[in-house]
Amino acid sequence: MDLIEDLEAFQYEIETQNEQLRQSQAELVAAKDKYLDLFELAPMGFISLELNGAISEVNLTGAAMLGRERRHLIGVSIFQFTANEGLLVLHDCLKSTGNTGKKRGCEFELRPSHGVPRLMHVEIMAPLDQWKRPTGYRLAMLEVPECKKSYAEVTKRTEQYRALLKTITPWFWEVDQDGRCLHVSNSVKYFLGYEPEEIVGKTLFDLMPPSEADRVSTLFRTALDNQEPILRLESIYLRKGGERVVLETNGAPVIDGQGKCVGLRGMFNLRPFNRQSSF
Repeated sequence: MDLIEDLEAFQYEIETQNEQLRQSQAELVAAKDKYLDLFELAPMGFISLELNGAISEVNLTGAAMLGRERRHLIGVSIFQFTANEGLLVLHDCLKSTGNTGKKRGCEFELRPSHGVPRLMHVEIMAPLDQWKRPTGYRLAMLEVPECKKSYAEVTKRTEQYRALLKTITPWFWEVDQDGRCLHVSNSVKYFLGYEPEEIVGKTLFDLMPPSEADRVSTLFRTALDNQEPILRLESIYLRKGGERVVLETNGAPVIDGQGKCVGLRGMFNLRPFNRQSSF
């Protein structure tokens, strides 16, 4: 009997450990999906390069910046999207990063497959192997807005942009099928002046002027019904003091185990050099 009881106790312990492992695995999968959503819908372009400059990975925003579908970018050289001085600037920045292993930043003119050339600010990192040699490059790109031809103006705006990147953390959010906030990050206080607990339970549309709420609620409902992402949607929001501010949001549908869309999850970012709306 003692042997049988020992075996039963051992079996119970094994089953308990298996259940804990299954729960941990499910949590890891959920966390992976969440951060994958944040990577794909980030307001900046993320691009991974091989040592020869060929694109090995790119998020949705990066693909939009380059003007091609993502599947048509893998293996394509990043230098196809630069020209003249911009090509030399980007090449030198990549080389410097690879030689030192330190993050470098530069500005260059991006020439997408479709659309007009744009001045971009890019931050570059180079992962190193055990012999301190670069294994590739990781790029984070943002457009430098409203650039002027004069060097002094470009320099001024670039410094403002870098300062903005250091001080602003995106506002992450999650809403249910009715658009009610289930979770908001602490950054909402910077964007709108509210504490997170003042936002939870409200809809995002409660924070907009009525006409803007009507417009955006329709877009959110369409995204929910069609299980589609929301990309680079600019909307007018009201700060706690009543001032109007333009925010850009990216969001992805949240799908449950039965394949049903139960809400949206994403992030807000302040538009660079945001000015109060005159609407």
